[in-house]
Amino acid sequence: MRIPQNILLYNDIFSTFKSKTEHEGYCPIDLPNTCRNATEITDTCCFEYPGGVFLQSQFWNYRTSKLGMNDSEIIRELGPLDSFTIHGLWPDNCDGSYEQFCRRDLFIDDVYYIMHNGNFPGTEVLYDDLDLLWKSNRVGQDESLWVHEFNKHGSCIKNLYSQCYERWNDNTQEDNNDDADLGKLWKERGVIDYFNVSVNLFKKLDTFQALKEHNIVPSTEKTYTKKEIEEALKESFDGKDVFINCDRNNAITEIWYYHLLHGSIINENFKPLSVFDLGKKMPFSRCHETGIKYYPKGYFPKGQLPHQPGNGRGQRGVLRILDSGNEKSLGFIVKDGHWMSRGTPANYQLIKSPYGNYNLKSRLGYCQITINDELACHFKNPQQASQFEYDSETGYIGYSNSYVWGSSKIPKNTKKASLFTNKGNDDYRHKLYLKFSNL
Repeated sequence: MRIPQNILLYNDIFSTFKSKTEHEGYCPIDLPNTCRNATEITDTCCFEYPGGVFLQSQFWNYRTSKLGMNDSEIIRELGPLDSFTIHGLWPDNCDGSYEQFCRRDLFIDDVYYIMHNGNFPGTEVLYDDLDLLWKSNRVGQDESLWVHEFNKHGSCIKNLYSQCYERWNDNTQEDNNDDADLGKLWKERGVIDYFNVSVNLFKKLDTFQALKEHNIVPSTEKTYTKKEIEEALKESFDGKDVFINCDRNNAITEIWYYHLLHGSIINENFKPLSVFDLGKKMPFSRCHETGIKYYPKGYFPKGQLPHQPGNGRGQRGVLRILDSGNEKSLGFIVKDGHWMSRGTPANYQLIKSPYGNYNLKSRLGYCQITINDELACHFKNPQQASQFEYDSETGYIGYSNSYVWGSSKIPKNTKKASLFTNKGNDDYRHKLYLKFSNL
């Protein structure tokens, strides 16, 4: 099905939507930046909430799938030799937590088709950018990463929901396209804009060049201090501090840029935000203060060989419930995800997911956080599995950047109780930790 001619061209429609969101009749011109409003703003087409902190994550993957690859082969796997690559654009909440996999009706399983089906001519160029600049750390899985990033994060950006596009494009009232067709078009439009905005922001944040201007360049011998790297990137990011992360070799692998947003995300009016403004929710960096490596792409540290990450069976253990105040044991999780204080705990697998974080699985199936924020573990399809955080030092399991769970009651005898994500509120009487204990 073709989009109406009056909104046909990709670049034209993008410009049209941008101007309309800025128009007084559509979005107020005096909106505050996200997370800076003193009163509630309910118009989520013009003001993104609760995900008002936008984090762009960039990769520096240097290890290839095999030794001795030439430059063109390295670029095919890892992107340009003189550029970081995109990991994703993530809408974190103002309190430091984040939502994920928000709208299953918006999920996609194919990016190539959406950008080559003719509904929005011109998107083939955007696809080429994705192919070059948005690279997975799993060889041959670039599109799987794009699908994952949109489903996990893009589906939570309310500015990109279909009802907003219906609002910007009031001319569709004159066309003969039925509501179902237009709904499909606006869903595709939201997908395209998520990737377009992500790529545009990435191009403005040229990490490689910012480091190069301070003589920080890839090297197999030279090392740098954390302060050198952070100060170089701070200078290029409007004086705001960024987050850097390293791998087990103390080699730089990822940069995170935080932003607030003014107006609709379609306008791309991002405002740099210091990582230190996140307070206690600031992420932990594995980079040492000194001796940080910045390896060129295609380099393998001495004694290390190529490998492909895989899921495997993961770790095997049990899930225990602790009081968050005194860490006293209050029971365990059984196979369906419920909490009991007496009986036998179920065995669980803690499985590293392909693109970060972890899945939990019992004999009944994968664990998911339901629409009611409840832990449930009976889903057979791994695509229905939620992604959890895991602190290897404490063993604590978290969700959406929070390690505190909640429940309205403590189960007695052989009764069961439900376990819920805390969601940053005080609704639950009991605040708890969920701990994975290896067998």
